[in-house]
Amino acid sequence: MPSLAICVLFILVLFPNYDIDAQQTSLTSANRSLDPRFLNWLNSLFFLPPEGELRVRKEYRMLTDAERNNFHNSIRLLKQDTSVPPNKFDALASLHHLNTALSAHGGPNFLGWHRVYLVLFENAMREKVANVTIPYWDNTIEEGLQSPRQSILFSPLFMGTANGQVTQGPFSFWSTPFGPLGRDVGNDRRLMNPNDISAIMSQTIIADITNPNAPDATNIEELHNDVHVYLGQQMSRIESASYDPLFYIHHAFIDYLWEDFRTNQRMRGLDPARDYPRIVGEQTHQPLASMGLGRLLVIDGINDIFTRRIYRYERRPTCIPNSNNCGSQYLRCDWSRQRCVPLIMNQNSPTAMAQTGPVVQRLPWWSRQGGATTFGNGQFVFG
Repeated sequence: MPSLAICVLFILVLFPNYDIDAQQTSLTSANRSLDPRFLNWLNSLFFLPPEGELRVRKEYRMLTDAERNNFHNSIRLLKQDTSVPPNKFDALASLHHLNTALSAHGGPNFLGWHRVYLVLFENAMREKVANVTIPYWDNTIEEGLQSPRQSILFSPLFMGTANGQVTQGPFSFWSTPFGPLGRDVGNDRRLMNPNDISAIMSQTIIADITNPNAPDATNIEELHNDVHVYLGQQMSRIESASYDPLFYIHHAFIDYLWEDFRTNQRMRGLDPARDYPRIVGEQTHQPLASMGLGRLLVIDGINDIFTRRIYRYERRPTCIPNSNNCGSQYLRCDWSRQRCVPLIMNQNSPTAMAQTGPVVQRLPWWSRQGGATTFGNGQFVFG
C-alpha cells in the first residue's frame, strides 16, 4: 500500500493546476458557516463500526414490517429532535445544498459524496433506533407498471402520497423549508429501466458512467436526475430533494449500482479504489479537493473501506422459480417479462391485494390530484 505522501505526489503530477491551499481555505469557511451545535453533532457521526459488524441494506420491499417501521421511526425521531436547529433531519438535509452542492453534483465525486452522506445519515438514524439501515429503492420495479404512481410504494405502508401534498403514510403533513412535503409522480422524465442498468454495467471505468465524460446512455448521474424530476416537487430540485425521505432510498439504489459496477471492475482485474478520472470538470471534483463533509477529500469517496467495514447490499429482488412472488409479500413476479413488479392498492381497501394475472391499473384510493408546491426562481432542477 503506497504512503499518503506518495499518493499526494502522484495526484499532483496528474493534476498540476490543483490548488490545495484554496481548497483547505474553502473547507474552513464552509465549516464556520455551520451552527456549532450542528457541527459538533455532525463530527460525531464520522466513525467506523467495530470490525465484523457489517450492516445489510435491503430493497425497501424486502424489509420485514418491523424493519420498515424502525426505518420510518428513526427518520421521524430525527425530525422531532430539535437539539440541533431546526431539527436533526432538516440539518442533515441542508448539507445537500449548503456549501457542498458543487462538490456533490456534476462530476465523478457525485458517487463518493453521496456514499459518505448516506453513511452519515444512517449513523444518525442509528442514534434513534439501534441497528436500523437505509434500504434502497429499486425504481426499475415501479418502471414495470404502466402507472407507477399506483404502486404500493406510495401507499400509507411505505412512502405515502404520490401526487399532491403528502397526507398519507409515515411522513404525512411534513413541513420543509420549501413548503409542505409533496410529490408529483409521473409528470416529467422517467424511471430507470433494466436496459439502463445493463448499459452502466457494460462500462469499464468510473469516467464511463459519470460527468463530464460519460454519454447520456451510461451516465448514472443523469439517469438519477430523471428519477428525481419524475418524483416531482421537493425531489425535483437540488436544494430541496433531501427533505423528502424518498431521497435516501433513491440514492441508496444509485450507490448499490455503483458497488455492483465496482465488483465488476474487480472481476476484470481493475482496482476501483484507484479508479478516479483525470478529467473531472469543476475544480471541486479534483481528487484532493475537500469533499465538504468533515475532513474528507474527494479521493476518499472511492476507498473500499465503506463496503469492507460499514455496510453491504442484499441483492435486488428476482422472481423465485415455481412461485408467483419475489421473496416479499409486497412484490410479485410478472413471468411474461421475468421481472418483479410491486403490488398496487385496491381502490376500496388499504390492504394490498396479491395478483396472479397481469397488473390491473386502477386509481389508488390514496391518490390526490393537484396541490403542487410552487418553487421560486433561482432554484436548480436536476439535469
